[in-house]
Amino acid sequence: MPSKRKSRVKLNRADKWRVVLTDTSPFEVPIIVSNDGFYKNLHGIAKKSAHFQKFASSLFLKDDGKSYTVPLRYNIVKDSRSVRTLSLLHPRGQVILADFYQKYAELICEYSGRGPFSIRAPKKIGSSFFVPSAVQDKNQYKNATVDTAELDKLVRNPASYFAYSGFDRLYRFFASSDHIRLEKKFRYQLSLDISKCFDSIYTHSIAWATKSKEEAKENTSAHSFGNKFDKVMQRLNHNETSGICIGPEASRIFAEIILAKVDQNARRNLESQSPPIRDGDDYECRRYVDNYYVFANDPTIAEQVEHELSIALREYNLHLNTGKREFEKRPFYSKKSLVIDEISKSLGGHWEKLFETTSLPTSGKKVLLPKYIYKYRSLFGKFTREIKAACFSSELGYDAVANYVIGAVRRKAIDMADGYLELVALIDSPVVDRDYREMFFFLLDIGFYFFTLHPTVASSLRLSHAIVRAAQHLQEHDPEGFDILKEASLRWASQMARAPSFEGLFSKNSVIPIEILNILVSLQQFGGDGQLEQELISLAKLDRKSQGYFELVVKLFIYGDRPEFADQRNEIWDFICQRVSSEKYLGRDSETVHLLLDSLACPHIDRAKRARLLQASWSRIGADLGNISVAEAEALIDEIQQQHWFVRWDGIDLLNMIEKKELSSVYA
Repeated sequence: MPSKRKSRVKLNRADKWRVVLTDTSPFEVPIIVSNDGFYKNLHGIAKKSAHFQKFASSLFLKDDGKSYTVPLRYNIVKDSRSVRTLSLLHPRGQVILADFYQKYAELICEYSGRGPFSIRAPKKIGSSFFVPSAVQDKNQYKNATVDTAELDKLVRNPASYFAYSGFDRLYRFFASSDHIRLEKKFRYQLSLDISKCFDSIYTHSIAWATKSKEEAKENTSAHSFGNKFDKVMQRLNHNETSGICIGPEASRIFAEIILAKVDQNARRNLESQSPPIRDGDDYECRRYVDNYYVFANDPTIAEQVEHELSIALREYNLHLNTGKREFEKRPFYSKKSLVIDEISKSLGGHWEKLFETTSLPTSGKKVLLPKYIYKYRSLFGKFTREIKAACFSSELGYDAVANYVIGAVRRKAIDMADGYLELVALIDSPVVDRDYREMFFFLLDIGFYFFTLHPTVASSLRLSHAIVRAAQHLQEHDPEGFDILKEASLRWASQMARAPSFEGLFSKNSVIPIEILNILVSLQQFGGDGQLEQELISLAKLDRKSQGYFELVVKLFIYGDRPEFADQRNEIWDFICQRVSSEKYLGRDSETVHLLLDSLACPHIDRAKRARLLQASWSRIGADLGNISVAEAEALIDEIQQQHWFVRWDGIDLLNMIEKKELSSVYA
């Protein structure tokens, strides 16, 4: 397998625009959507023409300190019974956040770090991060032909603007020495969850958390950190004071500051009782974002901690979710842990039969080699039955394991492809390409199977990663295998779109199917004619009249400049023009501005059409812009097209885009 050595990448702490790369956008957006281009445009505005600067200033740079923005709200499937509502912030809102971070980064860390129970809190502005070096040093994944030096900085950016104390993933806490120590010390673990935390937060309560509640209420107009942050969060969210935008890391930081104060109040109230209940002696508590874990030797003590947490939360209009309360006695071993351990054992057994490791003669490095698959269907059946049996015995469904299995498949696909490159570079012994072909086929077959049973955004990224990596490998080393896998992947995707789980997903008209959008994008690595993708678009009902930003840009990306999709492109363009022209406050609505910026930069749309839209929208972008001629609009379109905004229309490196999004996941 590839070396686990890591490379250190230094960051510019003074780069305030780095905030838009890490803290202002949700993780759950399609693969091709990111803030990379927005970041580059923010850095390059000073070198742009006067018209470009006026355009950017009016849309998102100019700030009167008062006006609000309207985020793009969209729903994704959370589980079989519920959805999660996320927000894509207006570009101006993202700039407002960057300005706020620049002024108050130290105070953000100070207030966030006061929570005695927190195991995930900003500690300082990030100055460096680490990446595995085995592949990155060789630049194996780089396909882009432009801006490669700049992309090196962007592709592997860290998951947040701040360096964090504690754990960046919740599962790492349960596997940590701290959790082992807590299990040794305490007999009981009580798990608690805040009900609809982000939806319930009252923005004014940030001032209560940074001052006393009484002082904050008496000084609502004071120029304090709390009041400033309160106003920023309102301006990002239609001036709403009830609830905050869900998705951006900045929202988690906002919640962290409030919950840090809740932690303090609960611990103080416990210590003031008679006899006192002391943190570290009678109990210990850990909080990861909005999840609490209470450890105690006496159930009565654990319940008292729960009671005081409930009271402290209520003071901030927050409440515990009684439906998610879990009380465990040692050993602290959940059904989820049981099923994952069983599946891990099963996978380990299969991997031993399917792969062998060999040492390279020069470096001694271990690389992974696939073995020949003798009875494919029998192996596939045994593999899936063992996972089904583990789910049955633990009384859990596929939703508990699908992402884990797909992650394991992805890891093997990467290790296998990387091992091949190591082998052909350093030894002369023959490598059986057919074995690689069959193994990639088997891994993706398994991946599509479990993704179809339980699709999520996180698993769509993992499956997309495996698809793209396998396609790249076979395209370069086994063209015949590439064609075979291409045909199979398109067939699996078509079966997937017809599966009951996806029919249920598509039937929820309020839900944006980010999952299938990601798979659609990843299939572009096979370079097909787009007909199958068009069929999937129809199956997923993405061709319906009511279309949003994400569906529109993904379809435009898939159709590209192919002549056979001219009608579809024209239909999308007409919809975009109608959407932009009907928006009264063009600079306020996030979806409209995202659509405008990305469509103006899209090379697949006729340049003259884009210039006409720009000219027609000019006066509504900013009242003080004056007029713009046809020639000036066309020149500005040429300038806009030089650097993408949120969607990179061409020269895209899918693998790096996927890896970057996986680094930014906060729900793993």
